[in-house]
Amino acid sequence: MKKTLLTFTTLLVLTTLTLPALALGPLDLDADLTVMSKYVWRGMVANPDAVLQPSLGASILGFGINVWGNMDLTDANGMSSEFNEVDWLASYSLPLPLVDVDFGFIYYDFPNTDNPSTAEAFIKGSVGVLLSPTLEIYYDFQEIDGTYFNANISHPVALGEKFDLELGAALGYGDSSYSESYFGVRSSSTTDFNLTASIPWKPIPFFTITPSAAYSTLMSDAKTAVSGNGRYHGDTEAVYYGLSATFSF
Repeated sequence: MKKTLLTFTTLLVLTTLTLPALALGPLDLDADLTVMSKYVWRGMVANPDAVLQPSLGASILGFGINVWGNMDLTDANGMSSEFNEVDWLASYSLPLPLVDVDFGFIYYDFPNTDNPSTAEAFIKGSVGVLLSPTLEIYYDFQEIDGTYFNANISHPVALGEKFDLELGAALGYGDSSYSESYFGVRSSSTTDFNLTASIPWKPIPFFTITPSAAYSTLMSDAKTAVSGNGRYHGDTEAVYYGLSATFSF
């Protein structure tokens, strides 16, 4: 755990120190530190207590890489102050007329746990019209041979000259292999519904503070399964909030 934490801290410091010089070129960099009251992923409550989630990313000419981690801040999962997930992402963004397309791979590693690592290929398409409708498709080709679909919309609401309230809604759907792996139910159906709200604030150039709040609920067979088998701490819905600090150059 100490080695992993030291690696994240070192990368964060080095990135912050070198960003001003790199900002003059085509390379975009960002470093983010987020605290969440719960860790909820695709409607599943991985931790009902507070977590720390740092990330580092870089992109150039449409190509991007990112590393993201989750550290439990309580002993809810028996591993307080230890990283139990590190995700590595590689992607390419292709802007087209009216549509932005992103595709790539995500590798999920779970240090300090017995969970096996896995990997997904993904593709996202977002249309540049009102509500920015987006469809995301994730295919887990390593552990479950299953596919998850997410359709979402978002819309900014002006609160003043310096603030926008960003609202979002998303609906998830899993095929039978995905549902069997995560919920123990072999059926294709909707799996989760999510509502989000955030207010990004940029007090100084390159730095953004974002408070956020969200509501998430499992649906259909996924909700029935979790309420019956006690997976994901037995939670079928959650209200949670967070605070992010982001350097972007």
